[in-house]
Amino acid sequence: MSTENQGMKESEVCNAIGWILIALGFIAGFIFILVFGRVEVPRTYYGTETVWSGIMVITGIGIIFNGFLVGYLFQKIASILRYHENKAAS
Repeated sequence: MSTENQGMKESEVCNAIGWILIALGFIAGFIFILVFGRVEVPRTYYGTETVWSGIMVITGIGIIFNGFLVGYLFQKIASILRYHENKAAS
């Protein structure tokens, strides 16, 4: 197989997957906070009031953090792969 036909290296693919996971984690966490973060609680005398739920906001932040962590790990794997690819090429 010639070098022109190889396409992306494993390290480049792994790095791209890492960035995609970081972006998806941020988007999913942000959407989770917007959708489930506000809850209705009864007022003291009449009606209801909408407030931010601390548990749901923390859960959304956890989703964002999880996306960053998994994406970071994929990028670290890409770094190791890049090292071995460069070592094999030279």
